[in-house]
Amino acid sequence: MLLFSIRTKREYYLRLIKSKEKMKTIKYILGLLFFVIINACNNDDDANSLRIEYEKTFIENTFLETGETPAPIVNWLEEKGSFTATSMLGSKGDDLVGRVVFIDEETGVLSWNRSFPIGERDIYITAANSSQTATVTITIKNTFTEGFFVGGFNNDTSEEPDISTIMNDTFLILSKEGNVALSSSSENDVSFIGTGTWIADDSNITINYTISNMPGENLTMTGYLNGSTSLPAASFIGQWGKGLNQDNTIESAMGLFSFEND
Repeated sequence: MLLFSIRTKREYYLRLIKSKEKMKTIKYILGLLFFVIINACNNDDDANSLRIEYEKTFIENTFLETGETPAPIVNWLEEKGSFTATSMLGSKGDDLVGRVVFIDEETGVLSWNRSFPIGERDIYITAANSSQTATVTITIKNTFTEGFFVGGFNNDTSEEPDISTIMNDTFLILSKEGNVALSSSSENDVSFIGTGTWIADDSNITINYTISNMPGENLTMTGYLNGSTSLPAASFIGQWGKGLNQDNTIESAMGLFSFEND
């Protein structure tokens, strides 16, 4: 009787284990079917959606360097559309598209000229036909590494300073190591000769340097470096003086500077 009872319990537990294993198998199969169905639906949605794909969505560029992308791959479905672009998605401001960046409405090729600003900018490209649209973002990182400039300084701190009074008698070298050297074309003018360092915050360049014949006399220059499609190729214009405020303005302004790179 005891043996029968043990055997019966054993058979019961074996059946219970087999039942749980079957349930696991059924759940696995149902889960797999669910995944296949969802994936098939997604693929079907993709197949019926307008898509745009560029070879690269992050592009590194050098200051004053022009460039363009290859044409994107687009599934227009049954109707071919056209391309538009903007750099000011969802906000107001100065749109680069149309004067610095250009989009070919037929091919989708994105191009830019030498005026592209230093730093990273997002360009939003939209492909559209009469029924659907698709948008992709291209990020262009424009980096300034080094340059040789000719220009000079004045002492105009008036509310309407006159930059035309600046004489082009000073050489400014910004090295890729972050060093600065200023020298003069006139042997008698040593007012601004010195060495120091520079840093860039987008197109804003800040220079800190020490006058060579006056140890401990530190000057600061801060201004904007801009490229151009004509000559001069680049211009660096701003204020000079002593000290720098948190908003990158000169604390004690002593005049203007203007330098150019041909």
